[in-house]
Amino acid sequence: MSGTDAHGAKQRARVFQVRKASYDGGGIQRQGLVDVDLRLARQAKKVLIGLRVRNDQDILGFKLFGKNGAVRMALTREAPNGPIAAQLNVVAPAPGEQWIGYESDYDPEQHGKNAFRSEIQVSNFTANANGFQEVPVAFTYKDPAGNEFTAGHYIVLTSILPGKNADSEPPPENPINPGKSTKKPKAKAKSKVSKKSKPAKSKKARRKKR
Repeated sequence: MSGTDAHGAKQRARVFQVRKASYDGGGIQRQGLVDVDLRLARQAKKVLIGLRVRNDQDILGFKLFGKNGAVRMALTREAPNGPIAAQLNVVAPAPGEQWIGYESDYDPEQHGKNAFRSEIQVSNFTANANGFQEVPVAFTYKDPAGNEFTAGHYIVLTSILPGKNADSEPPPENPINPGKSTKKPKAKAKSKVSKKSKPAKSKKARRKKR
């Protein structure tokens, strides 16, 4: 996502919980704010997303909104063990866990470049009330060659599903954008413009007419 010469996993995104999660029916539903490094290149392409949960769990719902949560992105879940899951099972397998893949068309003009809002609902949530469950997430652009995760460049982050005792956390104080200084530029000092002195009147002009 940062050029054709980039390879491997990069942790250049983070997700913050929004509001308190709900725990109906033995599962969990949590809203999040996805903060992505603003230095990453943004292109109008198809995005591939993979989420890893336990084998005894399922993702009952996954929604993604761009433009600060105002525009919903159309997500399509791939079939079990589809291309996204197959690649991620090669590069990041975990015993007892499965990858679930999604595709979505992304346009920076339509969906914005940061502050994506997410909603995820997972079944069979068994974390301790004061504990949590980690859900690894990986995403990248679709590659015509079909080797996005096994040989290309992708972004990884961890989504935290909190236990029932957890309150919502505050949004990020600063977006992920180390490339720009947070200090305000100093105001330029106003240059003093010297007033031009009026030309002195000639002696003849000062003489009074008699």
